[in-house]
Amino acid sequence: MAIVKKNLVTSGLSGKLGKNLVFRQRGEQTILSTSPQRIGISTQSQIEHQENFKHAVQYAKVQMKNPELKEEYRKAAQKRGVLSAYNLAIADYFHAPEIGDLNVSNYHGEIGDKIEIIAFDNFKVKQVEVEIYQADGSLVEKGLASKVDSDSEWTYIATVANTEYSGDKIIIKVFDYPGNETNLEVVLA
Repeated sequence: MAIVKKNLVTSGLSGKLGKNLVFRQRGEQTILSTSPQRIGISTQSQIEHQENFKHAVQYAKVQMKNPELKEEYRKAAQKRGVLSAYNLAIADYFHAPEIGDLNVSNYHGEIGDKIEIIAFDNFKVKQVEVEIYQADGSLVEKGLASKVDSDSEWTYIATVANTEYSGDKIIIKVFDYPGNETNLEVVLA
């Protein structure tokens, strides 16, 4: 692969030249390489990955049409050393958010009790849902947590009295902008 810097003839060139050469833009560089050659038949796993990548590209294109989200992706990409907002949007599609910590020690089944969640993503978390179920599986309450001081700190404030909370199940659902979901389930002692 050849990398061309400050060449007036090839600067800004992008695309295929003949059957063997491909020009690509990477940042402010023009990269010249041989045309990729497909060898053999794709496996089912490769076909699935190609489909997922098509969806990721489509997601990124839609996000880049929204000026506010594009700017947020641009700032996040710059902060993380990612090449572009578009590249970060593609990466975001493939990465589900993570739950770093869950503090249920302040939940005692009373209205106003707090459940604290630390959740993060390679771009940002869109929303955090909390569901509380009694031991028999019946729903006590369900709602959205609120963002606290940072992008990763969330708090849910109980809205329903739940006198017999021992053995209850709390389910945390964290979503990012592409719709990836991560769940965590905790049974109260």
